[in-house]
Amino acid sequence: MKTILISNRKGGTGKTTTAINLAGELAKKNSVLLIDFDTQGHAGIGVGLGPDENKGAHQIFFGKTLSETFMPTVIEHLTLSPALEFFDVYEYSNLKGILKKVYKKEQLADFFDYCIIDTPPTYDAILKNSLEVADAVIIPVVPHHLGVVGAQQMFRAIYQISMEVRGKVPFVGILPVLFNKHLNEHKKAMESVKEIFGESKLFEPIGVDIALATQFEEKRPLVLSDKRKRGAKDYKAFAKALIKRLENA
Repeated sequence: MKTILISNRKGGTGKTTTAINLAGELAKKNSVLLIDFDTQGHAGIGVGLGPDENKGAHQIFFGKTLSETFMPTVIEHLTLSPALEFFDVYEYSNLKGILKKVYKKEQLADFFDYCIIDTPPTYDAILKNSLEVADAVIIPVVPHHLGVVGAQQMFRAIYQISMEVRGKVPFVGILPVLFNKHLNEHKKAMESVKEIFGESKLFEPIGVDIALATQFEEKRPLVLSDKRKRGAKDYKAFAKALIKRLENA
């Protein structure tokens, strides 16, 4: 099983949009687990469910199993572990290594081909737990100056935390989102991203598509609801490119 984190500390970067569309695209041919660690629960909404006050992925941090939180979604082959809506990570003093232990104890790799984790926009124990099991981290970036700065900060945090919790760094990819090729600011930011991170970490951008916003009202990822839309085509290409990079890693 390959575990892919979708992470960015900065809000409004398309983190959850990327998580649900990647999960939806992979679920066309694979068994996929989507873990929503962002207590807003938007990833769950995007696949027909939502956060839960009483049951969610965060329960593993106080002794529950992950599998008892599993919920079927509107998508065949896609299982959701929803966000626990009122979970406060700062109430707990020692959460080290819990997700890694859950992976092993519950033998998740026997049941799923991919696990997509929508992480919270914070540097905390949830991110540390997620990085311990990650094969790849995708940082969605809106192509403007602050977006690039935020991606640099997130990249450094991933490197530092990964070395701390596991002694090595997973593959980290940069995914530009909301990209408009007609805007000079966006083109300039893309050049900055290439210069800072290198071609090997950069994916082709996801273009602007209003359907990527309205998909949450329909409670279904765009890659499955309307394959003709630009956003759906872009995310399909991204998923294909990511799989190829993971296979060659």
